[in-house]
Amino acid sequence: MNDVSRDVRIKALAERSSYVENVLCHALVAGLSSLLWQRDPERSLQVFNSEVDDAGFDIILACENQLRYVQLKQAHAEKTPSHVSVRAPFALLPGACVVLMSHGLNDLSLSSFRFYGGTTPIEPMPDIASFVVSKSPGRRAPDGTRKIRENYRNVRVSQFQGPLNWQQLFDMLFPAL
Repeated sequence: MNDVSRDVRIKALAERSSYVENVLCHALVAGLSSLLWQRDPERSLQVFNSEVDDAGFDIILACENQLRYVQLKQAHAEKTPSHVSVRAPFALLPGACVVLMSHGLNDLSLSSFRFYGGTTPIEPMPDIASFVVSKSPGRRAPDGTRKIRENYRNVRVSQFQGPLNWQQLFDMLFPAL
């Protein structure tokens, strides 16, 4: 991939972020479903989508009696963010977790994952109340400062578990399977 192509792709990631996130979500569900199928074709991964983006999670994944509320974040493999913004009330849900998906810049293939959440699907994620309050990435006050997002906290990616491969991510999400 030459520098021009790389620059075009970086720009496209920003301009088409909703599209990219949707593609990656489908790839994640397909990959996890494939792993479950390999383990036991009698089991299925249940997937529920959030109709409104106000609760902090993007999808709910369930298998048998295990349920995960999942907030998805994405970053291309050449650059890992220092932190991600997480909705504070979401962090209190049993089974709440954040999955940071690393993908190829050239083809959007998922290469690795990072996980922040409870060790079992019945636990909430580790407490984030004392973390730095997030600032809005785009919205600015009239004086040019970025607006504070009171209900969001910055969770440092260094506190996530990973990088993880597909198998390790599956085991983090559903440890009893």
